[in-house]
Amino acid sequence: MKVKSLFIMSKLFTLISLLCITSTFSYAQNFRYGFTGGVNLSKPMGDIEPQCQAGLLLGLKGELGIPSVTKGFYTEFGLYLSAKGYKMFYATPVNGDERHYTENLNYLVVPVHIGYKIECSKSVSLFANVGPYAGVALWGKHKSYRNGKKFHTESDIFSDKYGYKRFDWGCGFNVGVEYAKHFQLSFGADWSLMNVSKANDYTYKNRSFTFSLGYLY
Repeated sequence: MKVKSLFIMSKLFTLISLLCITSTFSYAQNFRYGFTGGVNLSKPMGDIEPQCQAGLLLGLKGELGIPSVTKGFYTEFGLYLSAKGYKMFYATPVNGDERHYTENLNYLVVPVHIGYKIECSKSVSLFANVGPYAGVALWGKHKSYRNGKKFHTESDIFSDKYGYKRFDWGCGFNVGVEYAKHFQLSFGADWSLMNVSKANDYTYKNRSFTFSLGYLY
């Protein structure tokens, strides 16, 4: 079942990517590019009940309008550095020490979305887009704290058999407002469709909510 889901998702990602590439040559005059930055609020799904972890979202994006489909239809793709992870608080049963630890996983993410934009006025538009993403973890770190003081750090969290897999894929969406044809304020979310834990008896899937501000030329 997992192999079948991965196959379907890879086909969908490839299809949308090819659509973006071929459309770029046909509608080069409708292509815009720029950058975006914001914050991730990550809270993974699986066999844990963590607290949210805030992280950086920063990268480049492109937007390609395809008016031949319908006015307002477009594809969007990007290359983002996305910081994900979580916090976990607990108390030791022996002496009652307050402890917590953080897991930070930093991904290079490539989303490929299709979307629709509605012009509300000459300067304001509303937009929404949805589609798959693929990501690879570049680095990560585990930090443990006792009574507010850090006492352990582990940087090699991908090679151990109980660590994390580097590759991730899933789907996401964005909704927002565009001002003056350049500025974009958006809210979005990404859900991993892959268990990135290497442990067979443990499930960990990335999930993050994003708030970002972008600029397109």
